[in-house]
Amino acid sequence: MPRSGLTSRLKQLRALREPPDLHSRDEAETSRNLCIPRFSRIGDYTHYRRELIETAGPPVSLSGLLLSAAQDPEELLFFDLETSGLSSGAGTLAFLAGFGCFRGGTFLLEQFFLSDYPGEAEFLEKIRERLVQAPYFVSYNGRSFDASLLKTRGILHGIKFNFSRHLDLLYISRRLWRDALGSCSLGNIERSILRLERDGDLPGREVPERWFSFLRSADPRLLEDIFRHHRQDILSLAMLWKRLEELFLDPFSHESRGDADPRALGLHLISRGDERGEELLRLAWHKGDFRAGRLLALQYKRRGRTDSALDLWLSMASGADPGVYEELAKYYEHRTGDYEAALRWASLGMGAAVRGTASETRIREFRRRIRRLERKIQGQA
Repeated sequence: MPRSGLTSRLKQLRALREPPDLHSRDEAETSRNLCIPRFSRIGDYTHYRRELIETAGPPVSLSGLLLSAAQDPEELLFFDLETSGLSSGAGTLAFLAGFGCFRGGTFLLEQFFLSDYPGEAEFLEKIRERLVQAPYFVSYNGRSFDASLLKTRGILHGIKFNFSRHLDLLYISRRLWRDALGSCSLGNIERSILRLERDGDLPGREVPERWFSFLRSADPRLLEDIFRHHRQDILSLAMLWKRLEELFLDPFSHESRGDADPRALGLHLISRGDERGEELLRLAWHKGDFRAGRLLALQYKRRGRTDSALDLWLSMASGADPGVYEELAKYYEHRTGDYEAALRWASLGMGAAVRGTASETRIREFRRRIRRLERKIQGQA
């Protein structure tokens, strides 16, 4: 490694280990003895609160499309962090960890708070003790951020975190709602899918600076908005999981489907071996979703329902889609041996590919197919 690169890397490692000098030793001692309203002290710098919230509880049965249908919902631990930065880069650490789980007719919500940098190891150990009690984790962007950050910071203090059984709802939310919503931030999901509006909420991007202000002033009143914002993140996470389970239990209900893309929902069901996915693709196709029709035809083809696939391709042929023309050319060449029909469809596909935005590779494939078909026709003469 070049010397300049090594110097840069050493600076990053020091930043991970050495907190910024935000205040004097006397001020650090003050933060160590702080009283945080509604929190109990469970360490020199670690504070804890728990709250039991009345709830309708989890669904009576699970769909089996997010988790195993045999999964006990009370084994799920919903978790979220608030951190000193909005990236997982060097120097970023977690100062607030929240957990939620169903307990009978209630929802247990817990928060662990770090009041200053010197207590990070203690804080992480308290979190680890809570996490080892959970068989299954549920998060929103937790795989790439929250869990990754805890693992990184844990390594620095010799504390190991394990998230082997982890459901991250960000990915399925993007699959279902990205086309309709664009941004699939938790805030946007709350407003558009959960129909939840936060009144006077502290924006997440302002949380780090609010914590730094607290470190400088030791004024616990600055934390109230952070705790309230974080509490709602946990509750929204549990609400989103329940909403997804309801959606998968009854994907044809307009109320449960909401803004979910029928095509994306159908694909997800098909990927999990659920035949209801085909009906959703048909629904989307009949509503004018060309891509849904193309995907449905491919699903028919995979299942050996070539006649159904052919009918669908022929009904889509007027759309001048190179992929549809290619499938028709394949069908007539390999299934019926009608090379002249195959050549007509391949030629239409070639023209559509040239006029459209197809890649050069795709165009070359059409050229090769056309030459091969012309040779076969000449061989029949």
